[in-house]
Amino acid sequence: MEQQLRQTAHKVWISDLLNKQIQKEEGEWSPNYISIDNKRVSRVNIVATVVMKSISDDKSYATLTIDDSSSDIQIKAWKEDIVALENVDIGDTVLFIGRVREYNSQIYLTPEIVKPLEKSEWLDLRKKELEVLYGNRTTQIPEIKQEVKEETKQPESIVIEEETVSSDKETKNERQKILNIIESLDKNEGADIIEVIEASKILEDEANLVIQELLKEGEIFEIKAGKLKIIE
Repeated sequence: MEQQLRQTAHKVWISDLLNKQIQKEEGEWSPNYISIDNKRVSRVNIVATVVMKSISDDKSYATLTIDDSSSDIQIKAWKEDIVALENVDIGDTVLFIGRVREYNSQIYLTPEIVKPLEKSEWLDLRKKELEVLYGNRTTQIPEIKQEVKEETKQPESIVIEEETVSSDKETKNERQKILNIIESLDKNEGADIIEVIEASKILEDEANLVIQELLKEGEIFEIKAGKLKIIE
């Protein structure tokens, strides 16, 4: 069965997500979205600072508040999704990839990836990218609101996702081939990128392009340098 392609995780200002209405779409594979600069945003790619963290005593519900200096927004997670929030602490700069949701007219996010970044400079880099795309929205310095002690994990190398999606049929076949190879080679430590390219029998440059697209869309990520893993 052909794998359903994920929607692009758009780079946006948090402030542009807030105070907007989610547009409802009909159809099983048509996600709800927020319209930003003529983009249908249902998944987001945000670099921000963690300013609040809370996990219920029974670990059935958790929230994380992140601030990108334009505004802050709450991430909500339930049950097995809480694991995505456990490896970050208040004050961390994180890469967040997830979906936009709405409840009682409040916009919030649900997590797919929440990954600590080793260098806070990623935040400045993202601000510059967003200023080019949408203009300056920076209005505040993130305020640390609460301290929660959590066990942290060592940040790993990452690739910052871009917003490229290919609709070409041949590329889709190559994408699925690469995904299948990564899954077969992954022995919990990730699939070696060189082994993936060699096993694909695709030209090296083309295989690298496909891998970069999958990284950009949040389909796969690097658990450490040169090791690929599928987002489940």
